[in-house]
Amino acid sequence: MPPRTNPDDPDENGSNYHSVPETGIAGGVGFETAKHVEKQHSAKGPVFTNAQKGFLIAACYMSVAAMFGSFFRIVVAQFFGEECKRPGTVGWLSASSPLCVTVDGEISEVGGIVFADFPANMLGSFIMGLMLAGDKLVLPLDVPIAWLSPDHFFQRWDVIHLAIRTGFCGSLTTLSSWNADMVVMMYGAGQTHSQIARAIFGYIIGMETALGSFAFGSKVAVWIHRYFNPELAKEADALIQRKEEGVFINKKLPDFERRFLPNLDMEIENHDQDALSNLERWRISTIDARRVGNVNLEILTEIENCMLIDRQLPSPDLQEGAQSNGWNIAALQDWIHYKYADEPIKIGCELENEGFTLKRAAIILLVMYSLLFLGLAVVNGDHAYAITYRTMIYAAIFAPPGALLRWHLSKLNGNFLSGDWSWVPAGTLCANILGSVISITAIAIELRITEVDNYSVTSFWIVGSLRALKIGFAGCLTTVSTFVSEVSAFMKCPLLPYRAYIYIMITLVSCNIIAAILYGLIVYVY
Repeated sequence: MPPRTNPDDPDENGSNYHSVPETGIAGGVGFETAKHVEKQHSAKGPVFTNAQKGFLIAACYMSVAAMFGSFFRIVVAQFFGEECKRPGTVGWLSASSPLCVTVDGEISEVGGIVFADFPANMLGSFIMGLMLAGDKLVLPLDVPIAWLSPDHFFQRWDVIHLAIRTGFCGSLTTLSSWNADMVVMMYGAGQTHSQIARAIFGYIIGMETALGSFAFGSKVAVWIHRYFNPELAKEADALIQRKEEGVFINKKLPDFERRFLPNLDMEIENHDQDALSNLERWRISTIDARRVGNVNLEILTEIENCMLIDRQLPSPDLQEGAQSNGWNIAALQDWIHYKYADEPIKIGCELENEGFTLKRAAIILLVMYSLLFLGLAVVNGDHAYAITYRTMIYAAIFAPPGALLRWHLSKLNGNFLSGDWSWVPAGTLCANILGSVISITAIAIELRITEVDNYSVTSFWIVGSLRALKIGFAGCLTTVSTFVSEVSAFMKCPLLPYRAYIYIMITLVSCNIIAAILYGLIVYVY
């Protein structure tokens, strides 16, 4: 075993070397102590594995992001129409401040196509498109966040990327309340009659605007990327012609090789001509294998990834494949010796410590929950303002379980269904259906309760819990941002774009029918 430079690093068994000096054991001094300490280390071991720590850290940050997403969704809904629907319930808005552009199907007025969470769904879908990775936007370089420069420190914060996309955007957008509003409109509420045609248009408009916002966000990401990365923008333009000619582009390669090997029509950095001739000989010997669909393309890609990225010799099988195809692998080795002559050889990969420790993540989550429970205890008045704010806080408390369940269900995408339907994102579909069921059930039960007992302070924990379950848990369990990103990916598939429309119909029709049946049974039958 090679010696470790850091005495605090755990060994392969999870214990530390600094328990007892080695000289103490050899000299007989402290021998029993040494055995006792070693026994304690071997028996105790690490509390969590690295994989478990990574999961818990991601869950903590995602929970915090879900709280912000849920809270901001309510704020946006209030700003765009809630104060118009229930005047005097939003204390931080004066009578002339709200933008009365949304209304839902639960009121006595005709309308509701522009449902309450319509603006939040648009905003969340836009942010989701803005946060796309480079491979999703067909950029020349695969980077986690397309609109940032490749060497920006935020590119390494993958935990925060997941928290923003899945936690914040997934909780800011919601399919459950959108679907519930349309179902209530189809039945008719208050003094209104059934508005089936309006509800159908509500589904169409909601879907189109979310898709449009997602597409606009992705375009903005590309525009920002091109502005701050002019060299990569030139490379992207040069890639178009080469791709049309059927040339495969390996985006994982370093900048120079990624541009030189496919012979892109652009200016590239200068190198020693004798050394560059080695890379030229490698390119010429492999020119036929760089075509999309070539049987040897996979072997070529593995060799270049191994030598140019990992800087290791390829396996004997890969070397034999290169020799059988007449590829000048010795020339590629000479190029690597020239390019990395002054750089130390990397032995393994070491993760950078960006401060995302389990202890820090748990403290942040604990502080957030403490503030929410404190706010729930402090804001306890019986006026409309207090009830509104308590509901907002209560919903934020319910937000993390919904977002985490959706994240867990996403593992079913591509792994649940088989055969011709294996392409369906089953996890997202299940999350949206389950959340829609919970949301419409809470709305129907609240309607039955308020018909018997008028809403009051004593009934807040009943009605408030139903609203928190509907807005917080179900609202964060369902998502529009992930839904439209999946639909957009299907639309970009050149051979099977119709899958996008099938997926839309399966999701919206399933949520509508199941929710409509439940709402009718609870409100009109029982």
